[in-house]
Amino acid sequence: MSRWVALLLAIVGGAIAAYTTIVLVAGGLLGVGWLWVFGDDPWPSWAMTGLHLLIPIGGLILWALFGWIIWARLRRHRGSS
Repeated sequence: MSRWVALLLAIVGGAIAAYTTIVLVAGGLLGVGWLWVFGDDPWPSWAMTGLHLLIPIGGLILWALFGWIIWARLRRHRGSS
């Protein structure tokens, strides 16, 4: 497998894995916050600001982490053959 194909797979695969993870985790946190913490009342601004910061930053960090893991596995696999 070409190095560029492996890089593209790592980028796209990392993005898909990060998106899936952040949607599940953020959805779970929002669900817990809505059911047991804030309810139907208006949420405080600090909670919304925190979510608006943590979701994109967490997604980018997860994208880098998952992409790096996929890249390392593809490099190891390519080097062993």
